[in-house]
Amino acid sequence: MPKHRLLPLVLLPSFLVCGCADPGRPIPKPALEAAAGISAERIADHMGFLAGDELEGRGTGSNGYLQAAEYVAGRFEEFGLRPAGDDGTFFQSVPLLRADLIGDRSFVELVRDGKTTKLELDRHYVMDPDPSRELSEVTAPLAFVGFGVSAPGLGHDDYTGIDVRGKIAVLFRGAPASFPPDERAFYSWSRFKRSTAVEHGAVGLIEMLTEDERARDPWDEAVRESRTGIMRWLDAGGSPSDTLGGLFFSATLSDEGMELLFDGSPVSLADAKAAAAESRAQRFELPGRLSARSATAHSPLESPNVVALLPGSAAGDEREYVVITAHLDHLGVGESVDGDAIYNGAYDNASGVAIQLEVARALAGLREPPRRSLLFLAVTAEEKGLLGAEYFVEHPTIDTDRMAANINFDMVLMPGALSVVVAFGADHSSLHDPVDRAARTYGLRLAEDPIPEEVIFVRSDQFPFVRKGIPAVFMVSWFEADDPQSLARFKDWMREFYHSPADDMNQVIDFDAGATFARVNLLASYLVADTPEPPAWNPGDFFGERFGRVESQASRAAPAR
Repeated sequence: MPKHRLLPLVLLPSFLVCGCADPGRPIPKPALEAAAGISAERIADHMGFLAGDELEGRGTGSNGYLQAAEYVAGRFEEFGLRPAGDDGTFFQSVPLLRADLIGDRSFVELVRDGKTTKLELDRHYVMDPDPSRELSEVTAPLAFVGFGVSAPGLGHDDYTGIDVRGKIAVLFRGAPASFPPDERAFYSWSRFKRSTAVEHGAVGLIEMLTEDERARDPWDEAVRESRTGIMRWLDAGGSPSDTLGGLFFSATLSDEGMELLFDGSPVSLADAKAAAAESRAQRFELPGRLSARSATAHSPLESPNVVALLPGSAAGDEREYVVITAHLDHLGVGESVDGDAIYNGAYDNASGVAIQLEVARALAGLREPPRRSLLFLAVTAEEKGLLGAEYFVEHPTIDTDRMAANINFDMVLMPGALSVVVAFGADHSSLHDPVDRAARTYGLRLAEDPIPEEVIFVRSDQFPFVRKGIPAVFMVSWFEADDPQSLARFKDWMREFYHSPADDMNQVIDFDAGATFARVNLLASYLVADTPEPPAWNPGDFFGERFGRVESQASRAAPAR
């Protein structure tokens, strides 16, 4: 691939001068001026540093990550932002536990008709390490429960009519395609599926991949990622987050492993996959029992979030915050691919942090700040399960009740000029209007989610904010469902570059497109921060109904930073 190139700056549309993108509602002139000052060159410089080989892929807690955190904090200070982390610094320490499977001390065996078949690690299965135990063992019968989804309100319950108490639940990854996109995203969330299985009495969990899932997640990639271990953040007592005491075993099967498990089943694997493709609920017992042992090595570490504040014009009881997030970590140094073992994470997510920095710089120069404060949060351990963002909302350095909205930057693809923006989450709340106005100001339009099967809304750092009842939006550039070539290019990039050493600065990067995208995000951030009323969930919205908060007068009067 050619070296990244810096294209000439585009001329801004003439309607920006008067701010007439939305007749009758002019865009504030200070916001337009700040957006006009966005620099493609500065985005390129930030991205080049963060994705350079010297930072070795910014693995969570690594020296390269710490250098990246110091760089971001230094830029925030240079821009004149206030530190908003621990003890008057730009850093919030996030205590973590790393868990790595000890493969030669772990096993999975299938016992059927008096015969024991030992499954091979990496060939038949990958096993999750256990963050709460160094040694865990289980022997139990097997129960297949479709997608493992219990959603009676949507007319689907894979657990109806089967008893999984004391059994290992076997299920497909994902959720029924017949579900609306919001519900499909939520019910695909792996943590919710695990907790659902435990609530029904399961003692272990085996995930299987449908044909569509396998196309998106080839087995060799699953094996490679399984060797990087897992992480959890630690509470004040040193206990790891997201642990389910009743779950003693968790694994994912390859195609060969699935065939072994379904040998002698009352329903063939092919028929089970067909039923899943048709979104039919299904459940039945699988023959035999499974014995498994997982041995896990635990090691504590710390990795900071970087937090900076741009105060708004409101103060005291009126102060609210729009939190602007981007994840600073990537995968670090890993298994070599074509002689390269550094997972630079140029698009994922040096791009998002670079744009976050340029937006912060431009907004910091405003003569008149918006009424709400802007909190810039570069989070750690996104690649380990959104841990930095989740830790922040559980241990905030500002009052959670005063967080009005979250705007997230993640993996800003810039292969060429932009025409559309996909705004994941915008349709759930009043955030849609400012995001739409911002996009149209720069001649872009909002497109529908082109890949609902990827359930992106639950896979990036906005989701921990959503689970706290905070409206959020995550804008993505470039691709749309009704453009087959655009969608094909995106899928090609996901297959060839995503989470691989090839995601470096040698791929095609149109920084001019990145500057346009940054302007859209800056304008959206300003508009959200300056509206008279805080963002609100739409009436009847799925996420708003499930997670939306009711703010009391007492919480509104809580002290603010």
